[in-house]
Amino acid sequence: MFGRLVVLVAGVVSLATVACAQNVRSGPELLTVAERSFSDLPFGTPEGSPGLTMVIDGQCQEWGECSYIDANGVGHAFWKGELLVKFFVFPEDNNRPAAVLGIGTAREMDDVVTRVSRFLPEAELECRPDVDRGHRCGATLGEGWITLRFDRHGRIREARIDAYHFT
Repeated sequence: MFGRLVVLVAGVVSLATVACAQNVRSGPELLTVAERSFSDLPFGTPEGSPGLTMVIDGQCQEWGECSYIDANGVGHAFWKGELLVKFFVFPEDNNRPAAVLGIGTAREMDDVVTRVSRFLPEAELECRPDVDRGHRCGATLGEGWITLRFDRHGRIREARIDAYHFT
C-alpha cells in the first residue's frame, strides 16, 4: 500500500513538473504580457491614437521622439511615429495600486522585485547599483526589456518597457 502511494505521489509530481515546463513563456510572450500590464495599446501602434495626451507640445519636431500620457498616468513614447516605449513614474506620496508589472501597492525595492518576479517568473530580473541614483533592475524579454529604477532609499521611481533597441 505504501509503495503504491509513493508511486502515485511521484507520478503526480512528474505530471506537475511537465505541466509547468510546458507553460514556460517565450521572450516575445513575456514582452507582450509585460507590455499589456502598462496599457492595452500594443507596441507598433502608429502615433495619433485616441486617449493619449501629448506631454510636451512641440517635442516631436525638436527631438523626433513624442511622448504622450494616458488616463492612468502611463507614458507612451513614439519614435518615428511608432509606439516603442511605455513608462510609469511613481509619485513619491502616492501608494495607489499600479497594474504595471504586477507591482500593486509595493514601493520598496525588495517588495517590488518580489512582485515583478511573481508576475514574470520566467524573466531573469537582475539588479545593480545605479551611480548616484540608487538601484536599477531589469530583464530582457525577447527583443525588448523592462527597467525598474529605484531612488537612494530603495523606493521605486519608474518602471519602463522597451519594445526593442531603436536608436
